[in-house]
Amino acid sequence: MEHKQGAPLALVSIKGVQHRYTGAAKMALSDIDLTIPAGSCFGLLGPNGAGKTTLISLLTGALPLQHGNIQVDALTLPQQVQQLKKISALVPQDYAFYPALTARENLTFFAGLYQIPASALAARINYCVEVCNLSEVLDQMAGQYSGGIKRRLNLAIGLLSEPKIIYLDEPTVGIDAQSRQFILQAIENLKASGMTIVYTSHYMEEVERICDEIAIINHGRVLLQEKMGALLKTSKQLTLTPSELPSAACLASLKNTHTISWNGQHFLISPSSDHPLSTILSEFERRQITIDHLKMEANHLEDIYLNKINLDSGV
Repeated sequence: MEHKQGAPLALVSIKGVQHRYTGAAKMALSDIDLTIPAGSCFGLLGPNGAGKTTLISLLTGALPLQHGNIQVDALTLPQQVQQLKKISALVPQDYAFYPALTARENLTFFAGLYQIPASALAARINYCVEVCNLSEVLDQMAGQYSGGIKRRLNLAIGLLSEPKIIYLDEPTVGIDAQSRQFILQAIENLKASGMTIVYTSHYMEEVERICDEIAIINHGRVLLQEKMGALLKTSKQLTLTPSELPSAACLASLKNTHTISWNGQHFLISPSSDHPLSTILSEFERRQITIDHLKMEANHLEDIYLNKINLDSGV
């Protein structure tokens, strides 16, 4: 795992966490070490089945901790799981409200589950309505909302308990561009207020925009944890487009020689002191691979993410 040192004070500390589901042949999580800075928007990235949901379930107390140590705001799991639930909230990818109720009725119902005092109820609901811009639809049935408004109601319910840390699982999936921009701005405002946000998404441009730091996991292991600014600044990628598709044997031999991934159309390479550009190009020439196009540029997060996942998966 790559991990940038000198991070600010951590709100979440995860050390040596492992988890195996009953009857499963493989570990869902293997020796996870992560820190999540207080007041940050932290991107938790990985393909489906990588272990993100399992990890969030452990962090929120929905799954019992089997092995390792987790601390959230000085609360230790599993001993203080009930206190943990009072300071954290999960906004799931699935809609977590009653479609036959209005937004006002949903918020009132969930406020009761959170045991919000009657004296604070109106102010708390008003805050959530304002943050998520629900005032115009407050008394309409939630099942009649557009996808974007449903996502905003999901978020509003998650904010009812005034969580110190909130977990957002694909909060913009399946909605229009305008609604997506509204939700992203709301998240940025929550971060500015001091809330810690753990954000999962497959939309890398969103993660690049709003996250201060990311971790990439795959097959239950952490591949990278890094601050976003440093990651994008230091990572440069060479894209080579061959004139014809290389053979499987050629791809295998190149991967054994250099840190090279293949995305089906291009070779993606990150030159380093150990693998300078001149050496990499010599290897292509020796294998008689004709290059039609060569481009060197600073990586976007999507490039970095795909490169890490492909290398880990042996692609």
